[in-house]
Amino acid sequence: MTFYQLAIRYLIRKKGKSILLFFVLLFVSSMILSAAIILRAFEDSEQTIQAKTGSKVIVEITDQDHRITKEELRQISSLDDVAFVNRSAHASVLPDGFVPITNSLSGNEDNQKAAVISYDRLEKDSAFSEGQYHLTKGKYIGPDTVSGAVVNALLADANGLAVGDAIGFITEDGTGVTTKIVGLFRSGNEQKQTSQTDSVHRIENQIFIDNATYAKLFGSHGYDKAAVYTRHPQKLASLRIRLESMLQDKAAVTASDLLYKQLKAPLDQAARVIRLMLILSTATGIIVVSLLLCMWMRSRRKEAAIYISMGRSKGGIFLQALIEAFAVLILAAAGACALGSFLAKALQALFIGNATPGIALETALQASDVLSLLGLGGLIILIAVTIAAFPILRANPKDTLAKMEG
Repeated sequence: MTFYQLAIRYLIRKKGKSILLFFVLLFVSSMILSAAIILRAFEDSEQTIQAKTGSKVIVEITDQDHRITKEELRQISSLDDVAFVNRSAHASVLPDGFVPITNSLSGNEDNQKAAVISYDRLEKDSAFSEGQYHLTKGKYIGPDTVSGAVVNALLADANGLAVGDAIGFITEDGTGVTTKIVGLFRSGNEQKQTSQTDSVHRIENQIFIDNATYAKLFGSHGYDKAAVYTRHPQKLASLRIRLESMLQDKAAVTASDLLYKQLKAPLDQAARVIRLMLILSTATGIIVVSLLLCMWMRSRRKEAAIYISMGRSKGGIFLQALIEAFAVLILAAAGACALGSFLAKALQALFIGNATPGIALETALQASDVLSLLGLGGLIILIAVTIAAFPILRANPKDTLAKMEG
């Protein structure tokens, strides 16, 4: 009879011991599985946090005569850790087809101009993302916008303009472009400006355009600012150092990942607790299972000695004990899979709660979680069986039988 047949027969014969070992392994397996599920969910949620927080490095020129060039921005965009770059520029233009709003009686040129501010993605890194301005109609400037403009609603009303109408600008050297209004915005602070404010500095006369339109107006004029978004927030410091090296004293470089750190901090803290729980569960499993198997193996010393005397190898006896424990582990793991997801949700509520709003942990059971359970469970069984079987397999079978007969 093979060692695995003997193992199955022994488990059936010793139902009480098998059931006791099953419940011990079920408890340990459930704790291990729930911890593994949450730790895996933490790893998955980090990508979600990265996408939601948009960690970035802000690059802003220190001298208007030395702006960030297109070539420098191409080099920055080609860096491995860079997800995308949101370029921004600011300039003044003469209106073409509309009249800027002003309460100033000044006759200087600034009181006849409007300000154009360009972005690749207007909803990010602007007064809109900071909540100072809000879109009232239409849409933001985006990567797909071609010759579009977002203008103040008061400016549009004063000039009889609406979304879809054309609006034009002329630079000091006579270059002109015409764009289509794609959105309207309000600030709420328009009426709080002083009457001495020139038109170019008034909120109503700020017009947001896409960077392709800005390039038509000003050619290779360059950019004032760039928000460099990274794929790996944990490498933000190294990206900042690389950008400082590339741009030297031309621009001020600052990292912006506060939101990422705020969202990730409670997860990191909870992950440390869960890892400790995983280690303690594994250690407890090794200790308890080892004690059980040691007690049971003592009662099998005579059986093992007889088998060895009959010619069975010590390796075969060890494998039989290993198969017995592994068979119970498989049943316990199946039971733990049924309970693991519920335990994981309970642990998530206990250790995390609502600490990270907007970040949902995926605590559904996955194949990787089961593999983690089987790996750690197998380690527990291997260590426990080795500890329990070692004294018996090391002993001389003749001495064991002699003691039993005495």
